[in-house]
Amino acid sequence: MIIDAHAHLRRGCTDLDDIVASRKVESLWIMDLSGANISYAPYATEAEVLTAARRYPGFIVPFGYLDLSGNPENIDALCEKGFIGLKPYKPVKPYDHHDYFPFYERASSLGMPILFHTGIVSYGKPGEQNASLGHGCSTMRPSYLASIAEAFPALTIIGGHLGYPWLDETEMNLYYYPNIYHDLSGYRKDIEWFIRILDRKCNDGTKRYFNEKILFATDALYGTPESNAYALKLVQFWELFLEMIGGNYYRWGEPSERENVLCGNARKIQNEFAPGWR
Repeated sequence: MIIDAHAHLRRGCTDLDDIVASRKVESLWIMDLSGANISYAPYATEAEVLTAARRYPGFIVPFGYLDLSGNPENIDALCEKGFIGLKPYKPVKPYDHHDYFPFYERASSLGMPILFHTGIVSYGKPGEQNASLGHGCSTMRPSYLASIAEAFPALTIIGGHLGYPWLDETEMNLYYYPNIYHDLSGYRKDIEWFIRILDRKCNDGTKRYFNEKILFATDALYGTPESNAYALKLVQFWELFLEMIGGNYYRWGEPSERENVLCGNARKIQNEFAPGWR
């Protein structure tokens, strides 16, 4: 079983029975991006994400869209609606700009993890997204999460993807900050770097390795037979990769160690930081 810690839902989707029936997926962390008004991707509406979470309780874990151009008090409303975590996207200013600190303070006080997009991002043409969003990926470097982690040590921070091309910054996050995790979604280019860092020890005050701070994720847009099948193919790929490469050559290939990446680390976040997810 895996936990997909970074996924999306297709607009109009009402049925994920095939994913549940696959017995491959323990839960899906669904990111709502409807507030970004992205026209080039058919993301589900906020209401559809919440409806799916009610239809599949415990299986769908909803993350609400965090509009950093809005009001921090909006986070309370998202929490009251039933969102468990938050997902900002394409801010105009760098993630660690002090103007955004009231948002992080509020999320931390409510125990709501934040999954930040880091690294390269889909190209959006003018008019294809909310006018309040930034452009490109320069405001979403992994290093900006370090400032937030230091200022809000009780906040659970997840760097969506692995921050390519700023992999050295991602490595710093995993090494020094116990409250920063990264998910591997969308990342299959620099596989040699990924192999190397999994066996590295953290220096964040804990006795653990990098593979205890990586979350499995697909970034898939669930909701059609084709997209669901693609997501399950990614599951198969990473299961085989961790077994066949790690199992033959590396410590992280041991069953208990690769389970950290596939589901154990996500379960730890759920159990320690948000017990209501269970």
